[in-house]
Amino acid sequence: MTPALSIIIVNWNTRDLLGPCLASLDAALAGLTARTYVVDNGSSDGSAEFVRREFPWVDLVDAGRNLGFAAANNLVLRRLEGTAVLLLNPDTVCRPGSLAALHAFLAATPRAAAVGPTLTDADGGITISYGNLPALRYHLLELLGPPRRRWPPRLRRATFARIPDRDDRTRKVGYVAGACMMISAEALREVGPLDERFFLYFEETDWCARAARLGWDVYHDAGAEVVHLEGRAAARAGDFALAQFQHSYRLFVAKHHGAWQVPLFRAVMCLEYGLKGTARRLLSARPGPARARDAALADNFLRLARLQLRGDVAPTPPR
Repeated sequence: MTPALSIIIVNWNTRDLLGPCLASLDAALAGLTARTYVVDNGSSDGSAEFVRREFPWVDLVDAGRNLGFAAANNLVLRRLEGTAVLLLNPDTVCRPGSLAALHAFLAATPRAAAVGPTLTDADGGITISYGNLPALRYHLLELLGPPRRRWPPRLRRATFARIPDRDDRTRKVGYVAGACMMISAEALREVGPLDERFFLYFEETDWCARAARLGWDVYHDAGAEVVHLEGRAAARAGDFALAQFQHSYRLFVAKHHGAWQVPLFRAVMCLEYGLKGTARRLLSARPGPARARDAALADNFLRLARLQLRGDVAPTPPR
């Protein structure tokens, strides 16, 4: 029998995260039939052996080397089974019933290309779950700083990356986070697979933008929740992840806005991150429990600002 859903988890040296992720699927599916694939990108931590031993019902795909997120997913996307496919990070734990709810939403919503849940951290705090497709105006608005928090909800949502409010309703969005994105098989056939030029980051944003151009919609389902231990998988790649994010962002801007806009984005982001870093550096000079956090944020923002001054930020992928 053909399963209703295919689940793809791309793994690179995240053995300790894979177990809780895979163990959460049965309750999250709530009786929905599914076939689960783990694509192993040449891990050296025993991930493949762990999956074979502890989760024999999983289809293990050996990529042989680190192909990146898009290319690894495409190994399975091109032989999709079922009416939908779920792209799922290994640093997630799916709440009971969450995947069944996302699948039901896709089935009941005409022209829904993809849907994503509300993502939370391990303590239940809501994290980035969706956003608007990248545009220069969102970085310009970021220059306004904290006063934006007092704006009406509609204006607060005018941002690239969005952390939902607790009372958020299900809505159309520009993109949903690729940590947990369920895609309609019908839409996938029309839009095509992920663009493999995006080694990591923005592959889901690019796919959502392509779907929108073909008249499809993307939704955030506020009622479904998935825990995302944000960044723990990417953190294994260290400084590579920071540079790769900027490289992929530039690829996205060049593809969807034109290469001539890349310098404009870089200039505005240099100013945005420079101001944020300077503000956090000043805050870190004050005594108090937030001092260490402010100092770390200052370092990160200032590193991002400096990256905008580099013409080529394409990093060498870890192997």
